[in-house]
Amino acid sequence: MQNASYDRRAIRSAMASAASRLDQQIGARLKRAMLALLAAWLGYFTLISMTVRTLNKVTVPFIDVPLASFLVAQGTAVIFLAALILMRAFARTRR
Repeated sequence: MQNASYDRRAIRSAMASAASRLDQQIGARLKRAMLALLAAWLGYFTLISMTVRTLNKVTVPFIDVPLASFLVAQGTAVIFLAALILMRAFARTRR
């Protein structure tokens, strides 16, 4: 039983040091960029959810989808692409 608690401490210590090294490698720049991306995502979807009833009265022509659903789908794609571009740019600078 005593060895099990020692192993847990060793694992926690190893994980903490690995997390610290990863934090130093990634740096504050990526964190700021990801937080900005998260804020943009939250702001966009908050705006859409606040106006969903009004936006759903309008239907997108040719695909017959409510406008709010269409904007949410587009917003999801844009945020995903922005995250990919951000990660790609960060990976290029790390080489």
